[in-house]
Amino acid sequence: MRTGKIIDIDCKCGFLLFRYFKAGKGRLIKVLISRLTDDKVGLSGAETHSRPQCPNCGKDIGIIMMIHGEPALKLNQGSIKTVRI
Repeated sequence: MRTGKIIDIDCKCGFLLFRYFKAGKGRLIKVLISRLTDDKVGLSGAETHSRPQCPNCGKDIGIIMMIHGEPALKLNQGSIKTVRI
């Protein structure tokens, strides 16, 4: 795998949603499920087109879609703290 960083993804309410291995620079738009290291939301077993929510405040954090042939979470930018590398 390429070089990158493991980053914490937090909800706006401050709850740690998951840790993610981010490769490359720029904003975090989508999260590939295979790169999750610590999942507190339960994304690894979620179905396609489901909308996972923050366990603390109940906000939608995005939608699960198939991107480039593998499941990924397309993030709702208004519900997570801004992440940019």
